[in-house]
Amino acid sequence: MMISALIALIIWFSMTPDVSAESIVLGETKLVENKPKAANEASESKVTESTPNEPIEKMHVETAAQNIAIGYRESLKFAPYSQPLTVNDEDRLNPNKFIPISTPLFGEEQSISLSLNKFRYIKPEPVEVWVEGEGIEKAQVQVGLVGEKKAIHRAEMQVIGGRAQIKLEAKQIPLGDISIKAIADVSGEEVILVAHAKYMQPSARLRGVASARIEQSDLVISLQMEVEEAGIYRVRANLYDEELPLAHLVGKRKLGEGGEIITLRAHQSVIPKSAKALALNTFVVERMSSVPGEGTRYGTSDIMEAALTDIDISKLDRTPYTPSEKELASLAFLEKLAGAQN
Repeated sequence: MMISALIALIIWFSMTPDVSAESIVLGETKLVENKPKAANEASESKVTESTPNEPIEKMHVETAAQNIAIGYRESLKFAPYSQPLTVNDEDRLNPNKFIPISTPLFGEEQSISLSLNKFRYIKPEPVEVWVEGEGIEKAQVQVGLVGEKKAIHRAEMQVIGGRAQIKLEAKQIPLGDISIKAIADVSGEEVILVAHAKYMQPSARLRGVASARIEQSDLVISLQMEVEEAGIYRVRANLYDEELPLAHLVGKRKLGEGGEIITLRAHQSVIPKSAKALALNTFVVERMSSVPGEGTRYGTSDIMEAALTDIDISKLDRTPYTPSEKELASLAFLEKLAGAQN
């Protein structure tokens, strides 16, 4: 019964994309996973009191639902389009970071690793590949598509000290989900490491900031886009005050081909009164899937950072964020599912 309820929750959220449930899955709304001692103790007592007629799955689902409800309630203190950002939010500060692939060296304490300069590439960006580890004598790289055995490009890597490296140009890389295999000779033994990445044509280009202004409790930033493929777009960016991260901003709307505008908003709750040098960086442009089976496509940005000058934040209406009726209904649904009595 509880498993069916959880499935119903997922279906319900999938049918209401503007509710923060989608944000939970896709990262627009960062849940605060508070786990109060009382909640943990209640969970433990349920395990003790369970009977053969009360499946363990029920308790797992209840606990998960409670955690989701608690996190969602915390997230509603801030606007879903303008969530707080800290130096610890690595996934938002470096959303395109590649996690190195590593393996131990023949039972020794040392290891060898394969790295790329990022995970997602927009043509014609080069792909930088390096292998690091003690005893690398030579190394080769093979490039192909994931799921296909045939290599499209092979090349020898340059070895300097304990590092083999190469820069792959666009003409050497196929479009799609790519496989990069590094074959290294380490002290006479062959080591093979494989990394996966994405190499795509851009669907749109962010040209720059068209305007920035104050509207009631929001700092509104209009971005100029050049769209090659029409669709529903989501643009993300991080708001900073000098070197201090303040907020992760998300804007979404349907865009046609050609010149378009998409808007980001920063709610006053994430902008301190003492802010002096606001700027945007870490832009991510996504063309969202519109039909089942269609993958997300990505665009690129002409700017790395955009200073927001001539903004008088003293004009911001400092009224706290008020959740919408839809957001409150979502919270009520989650708390009912979790059995919360608040």
